[in-house]
Amino acid sequence: MSDIRDFTGKNRKFTGTNSIRLPNGTTAQRIGSEAGEIRFNTTLNLAEYYTGTEWKAIDAPPIINTIAVDGGADAATGFISAAAGGNATVVIKGSLFDTTGATVTFVGTSETISTESITRNSSTQLTVTVARASFDNANEPYAVRVTNGSGLFAELSSAIYQDAAPVFATAADTTVASIWEGKSAPFSETTVAATDADSDTITYSISAGALPPGVTINSSTGALAGTVSGSSIQNYTFTVSAATTLQTTTRQFIVAVIANPNIAATGGTITTDGDFKVHTFTSPGTFTVTNAGTPSGATTVEYLIVGGGAAGGQGCGSGGGGAGGYRTNYPAPGPNGGQPITATDYPVSVGGGGSGAGDQATPNVGPSGSTSSVFSITSAGGGGGAGNSGTPPTGNPGGSGGGGGHGLGGGGSGNQPPVTPPQGNPGGQSTPQGYTSDDQGGGGGGASQAGIGPTGFGGAGSPNAISGSAVTYAGGGGGGHRDSPNTGLFAEGGAGGGGRGGGKDTGATNCRGRPATVNTGGGGGGACRITNSPPSGFGSQGSGGSGIVIIRYKYQ
Repeated sequence: MSDIRDFTGKNRKFTGTNSIRLPNGTTAQRIGSEAGEIRFNTTLNLAEYYTGTEWKAIDAPPIINTIAVDGGADAATGFISAAAGGNATVVIKGSLFDTTGATVTFVGTSETISTESITRNSSTQLTVTVARASFDNANEPYAVRVTNGSGLFAELSSAIYQDAAPVFATAADTTVASIWEGKSAPFSETTVAATDADSDTITYSISAGALPPGVTINSSTGALAGTVSGSSIQNYTFTVSAATTLQTTTRQFIVAVIANPNIAATGGTITTDGDFKVHTFTSPGTFTVTNAGTPSGATTVEYLIVGGGAAGGQGCGSGGGGAGGYRTNYPAPGPNGGQPITATDYPVSVGGGGSGAGDQATPNVGPSGSTSSVFSITSAGGGGGAGNSGTPPTGNPGGSGGGGGHGLGGGGSGNQPPVTPPQGNPGGQSTPQGYTSDDQGGGGGGASQAGIGPTGFGGAGSPNAISGSAVTYAGGGGGGHRDSPNTGLFAEGGAGGGGRGGGKDTGATNCRGRPATVNTGGGGGGACRITNSPPSGFGSQGSGGSGIVIIRYKYQ
């Protein structure tokens, strides 16, 4: 309570612990005759004083602590995307807000944005809506200004930026990839990348959890990269952070490391052809399967098995060597339509070609080639080409048969031993002695064609693209010419490595049969007489080409 002396002039100071009551009234009831008069304005709910010329409210400015945009957390900074359209909701928290007359504006570099609506929740909170399209990058950052009815105001500087946060295209906790030990990028994963409406550059990183060992995330694209190594079969949970200069969005994803659904193996010379591995054996070895795959990936292999080709015959009008047996299941119907395998060692044999004899006086039948095999599947060696003698000689049987010798010598039978589909063809029959003054040994049989009789050309082999490019294998050797005035004639070997036959009376070099191409299983060329008169021997036999084994399977 006031003391009585406050009003008698004996005590010039207000004392006591209670308040004093000022005159009060509405704005319309102001009189204001002398400077220094004080009253309480019931319209403004503020005390005011008269300066002699005007009334001024007595008030404290508001205080802004935080803002929250569109339900976000309370913070000193918020983001509004103009591209999103519609209105944004901004909650402003602080103190001393005028609950009847406070207004809110957003003050940019060269513009001020008014609100669409305002709710004065209390003296500590205001809720406003504002058009998102009103904001732009040129005027950011925007300050939030709260102005009380008294005209006093407060600002929270650099509070609003016009910027959209990056947006992920894939839902949270999606299993974005299923990969396995040894799997290399690209993984064909569901994207973990984000987009930004403002076309800002996004930088990606792993902010929580972990990717499988050996796998990383590309900081520019968000793509997963690397080779899985040292991992275990489990789910790897990780959080991707997509950050621009102003904003960061995070999302959790999963990568499942599973058992390898495809085949894994070692042995031979290994190359790749897209999603396939190719093992090429040009000499004996072991195809070791370390993972047999699953039905969801691959459980079978494709193969090409070519036996060693035979040497050509030696003598006048000798037969060409037969090609090695040719067996394949390429192309198999799908990754599980080939040869089933298990995780074990498979011995691989690669047949050598028949080795031809050098120049000599005695005619010879060409040595046959050796077998090639894997998975208990065998391709026979080619049958040797016939030499010559008083009795019409016959070429030897084999994967493909050798050509017959002069004087109607018959070609050796092919596909021996018999298999389905056939692994080769018979050799050609020679022409009869004195035939059109040009006796000719029969050509050796090839994988896709029998040896040719009248011309002595070797039978054609078969093309196969199991290695990734088409290569022709198992061509028969050409037959050798006999005595005739038609010198300089040569019987060519069949496509697929077959060696050319020798030509009569063309000098020692050209009388010799040509060797077949190595690792094609081609037959060697037949030889002929080095000179007709006086007899001085026969040219060397063309050796057969060594065989080959190729195995192919899906590995990723």
